[in-house]
Amino acid sequence: MKMAFRPADSWRWYFDDEYDSLMLEISPEMLFRCNYASKILIPDVFNEFSFSVDDATAYYLFFESCQSLALSDWQKIELSINAIVASNFLKPQMPKSWYFTQQPMLYNPKVADIVEVNLQETGQRVYLLVVEAGENASLCIVAQPTFVAMNKTFYFSEAIKVMNDRLALAKQFIKTEKKMTLDDKHTELKAIS
Repeated sequence: MKMAFRPADSWRWYFDDEYDSLMLEISPEMLFRCNYASKILIPDVFNEFSFSVDDATAYYLFFESCQSLALSDWQKIELSINAIVASNFLKPQMPKSWYFTQQPMLYNPKVADIVEVNLQETGQRVYLLVVEAGENASLCIVAQPTFVAMNKTFYFSEAIKVMNDRLALAKQFIKTEKKMTLDDKHTELKAIS
């Protein structure tokens, strides 16, 4: 898959008071508005600063990790940029693991892993992207459209800290490039015969 756009030296972060949001200026014509409310961001974000080499490295890492998810290219870009914001600029959070069931085996996540959790009430599988891996708990962002757990709606790219005993490496992604290619070939052959 070809990346829609690549980080550049001209990219810059700044806080927009009107929108009460951290923004990433990609170009004079293109702005990215981050998902997170100012009250959960660290004070450093209220200044203007450049998109660093570390930010670019993280962008590529997160973007590559998102390739197996059933998301559009723009959603993958959005998820990757919000992952950078969550890992670098969110205030520390307490784990909110009570939404999810404990996994049978303890898993030690790494940054950019796609992990799955199972909802306490329904057992439904939910996909998350690890943005900060800790010894006991990891900061993740929601890597799929909304889901509801215990009457709370979680939104795409929303940050949540989860105890590692609730996380499992996603064994089977929603869609894989290989599966999609096989399905397309299968459809073509079926249409010919």
